[in-house]
Amino acid sequence: MIEATNLPKNLELEKNILGSLLIDKNSLPLVIGLLNEDVFYDLKHKKIFSTIKSMFDKHISIDITTIAQKLQGDKAMDEVGGAYYLTKLTDNIVHTNHLNTHIEMVVELYKKRQAYLTLIQKSSEFLHPDTESLESISSLISKLLGLQEFGNIYEQTIDQIVMSVITKRDKANNGELLGFDTGFTELNSTIGGWCAPDMVVVAARPGAGKTAFMLSSVYHLAILKNVSTAIFSLEMSSEQLVERLESISSQVPLKRLRMNILNDYEKEVVMKADDKIIQAPIYIDDTGGLNISQLRAKATILKQKYGIKVIFIDYLQLMSGQGKSNQNREQEVSTISRNIKALAKELEVPIIALSQLSRRVEERADKIPQLSDLRESGSIEQDADIVVMLMRPEYYEMQESVEIKGKEYHPNGLVICKVEKNRHGITTNIPLRFIGETITIQNHNE
Repeated sequence: MIEATNLPKNLELEKNILGSLLIDKNSLPLVIGLLNEDVFYDLKHKKIFSTIKSMFDKHISIDITTIAQKLQGDKAMDEVGGAYYLTKLTDNIVHTNHLNTHIEMVVELYKKRQAYLTLIQKSSEFLHPDTESLESISSLISKLLGLQEFGNIYEQTIDQIVMSVITKRDKANNGELLGFDTGFTELNSTIGGWCAPDMVVVAARPGAGKTAFMLSSVYHLAILKNVSTAIFSLEMSSEQLVERLESISSQVPLKRLRMNILNDYEKEVVMKADDKIIQAPIYIDDTGGLNISQLRAKATILKQKYGIKVIFIDYLQLMSGQGKSNQNREQEVSTISRNIKALAKELEVPIIALSQLSRRVEERADKIPQLSDLRESGSIEQDADIVVMLMRPEYYEMQESVEIKGKEYHPNGLVICKVEKNRHGITTNIPLRFIGETITIQNHNE
């Protein structure tokens, strides 16, 4: 084991950074915005930096004299080596041109120390008989990923961003989707497909077709278009999802599949459907009570191992938080929602999270859902780039025809797909069709 004194460090670099702060006020926002006191190895440097940061946050002028006064007032001057040590910090600082490089190097050394210490800490945890391996691995990966993101000082200039946008657009033919085919023509034209790094919320009341919508999209993505797709199913088992995909692919009624009363023709059709499903890049995780840390770890592994392009979560409110006892359920769901959005950006994939609607929908005569109906909504509607709400008039035994964009639709089999929020374009109602025998949602005109 490496002794504490042999951990990676460079005290001269730490001195150079602190000295730069003392002679160049313009460097303060950069350094304080990127670093914290833990990045510094030397205890004296930790204290000096925390004092500088405290003064900066309080808008107190920062130079050697004011810092010395603050340390004297806090009775911490001896702790940092006295006034002489402070003045020596600026001795070798001629200019701050290399400050960015110094920050990168100190951050790199900090990451190495923390990674090593994290692995040492976790190694004893793995040996404990009560430890759950998945939870510990998820926690370890989460901490290491957090380290990976820490202290990134690279900024994209506007010309780099514009060129990136142009390159992505050039790769697509005229009229081609920017994202992946949702399986629904009018929804594609409204939101551009499932686009990275969007967080899309698909919300409905229980039994209204959330999972049917998801699996119908997965069918188009993975089975028809060969797009690597991950499903995190907290409600249904992987076997149940596969049975649903078999029914969608074969058009054999789900009831007949589940009761195993297939005739010879149906058996042959299902076998062909199974061949397609087996070859499709679909990855299903049906861990119950999945928390956001586990989701992040598993999704990252799937992205690295299989090149996952789209992620579905069924459904958001079944996820658990990270055990903060002072959080109520709405705060917990809000934390989950924010982390899902962050994960979409981190992995550069669209994440489609299914969500429950509250019973308030039932209190309205038209049963049309609204953003405020998102159950335990918290920040879900704020974090989501797109919110799609599903409503089936037939589910409520409605008899009257429904008008969508000036056209009348019979309620039988109708699904109103309501794009209620769309950061990238219009909001609208889209007619879709629900096929009860195969639990499928299709374009209305199919």
